[in-house]
Amino acid sequence: MLIFQAAAVPSGAPSPDSDIVVVARQVAGAKRALEACIARQCLPNEEIRAALVYSTRQFLAGDYTAARQTLMKTRHRTAKFDAQYPVAVSDLHRALNSLANLDGHPDAARLSAFDATDALRAGLAPDHPLILLQRLDTARQFAREGHLESCTQILNNVVSKAHKQGYYSVEAQALFQGAALFAALATADPAYRNAAKLWRNRIADRTENEFGEYRDALKLLDAQIATLAVRRRDRDRVLANSKPIATTEAMLLREPEVRDFGLVGTDANTKPEWADVAFWVRADGSVADVMVLGRSKSLPGAWLARKLTAVAGRRYAPLKNPVDRRGMYRVERYSMVYPLLPITESRIPVRSGRGHLETTDITLAYRQPPAS
Repeated sequence: MLIFQAAAVPSGAPSPDSDIVVVARQVAGAKRALEACIARQCLPNEEIRAALVYSTRQFLAGDYTAARQTLMKTRHRTAKFDAQYPVAVSDLHRALNSLANLDGHPDAARLSAFDATDALRAGLAPDHPLILLQRLDTARQFAREGHLESCTQILNNVVSKAHKQGYYSVEAQALFQGAALFAALATADPAYRNAAKLWRNRIADRTENEFGEYRDALKLLDAQIATLAVRRRDRDRVLANSKPIATTEAMLLREPEVRDFGLVGTDANTKPEWADVAFWVRADGSVADVMVLGRSKSLPGAWLARKLTAVAGRRYAPLKNPVDRRGMYRVERYSMVYPLLPITESRIPVRSGRGHLETTDITLAYRQPPAS
């Protein structure tokens, strides 16, 4: 997602534990750049880019509400330029979708997902593949909210249109998204096992070149489903025997379940709670060296200790020929999000007393530590 790539720390950053300080110092500079862009009446796509950089730095500094407001102001100034800059405006709405989820505004997040699609439709050909790919983001939003029927309807619609138009790579992505979704659900609830198999079988027999990498990835989904048939203590062994894959991204297969992340205290649900956590994914898919690099001013509650234990117990797909002998370095931000509840008689929106954890990959915001 562009919003989280736009503020990667320069390669000259001294070390991981100081990287976030570097980013925080860059907030003011990014603000000045956006203000200068607006003052000289820069092109809409230029303002959007500057706003994405600024809001990303605000997010990394922990000011989620301000980051979202930055993008909303730019949205009001540039929304009428959908037809001229469909991709840039769509990027803006997609970033708003991410920040709305992180700031506890699920309704606004859903609308932003729709707006991102509408922006592309305003300026691109009706059958353009980017429109179909954006609809996959909308499907993810519905899945996040637990609306599986709406999610699968969108996925099937994208599959049908992509196949008809010959966009086999898009079709493969949509099918794999469905297969991965139901495989993940099946690991928590065996009732979804048949649905996971049906989705994976829609990929397994396809022979087009665009389906090649997804057929290989099916082996990982099969390993996830296979763990349902063995005792809990044997599940890591099954996953460890998965075939190594060549990838630039770590593919998570399992994380020990932790319940009641969202139990809160007095006013914890009114202030941002987050932590940046670094770890290494070893070549065999296990996790090592879990470390907290930064955290919010409002100290995270007991959920952080439970999450650290869960991260240490993760199992990823084994890595094939990792660039670093230590494996693959990752930094993730865990944000405890307390959604806004429907407006009550007082007309003052309040946040739920029970939150849920959101995970954001922010590896690019930290420099990988040198080998010892």
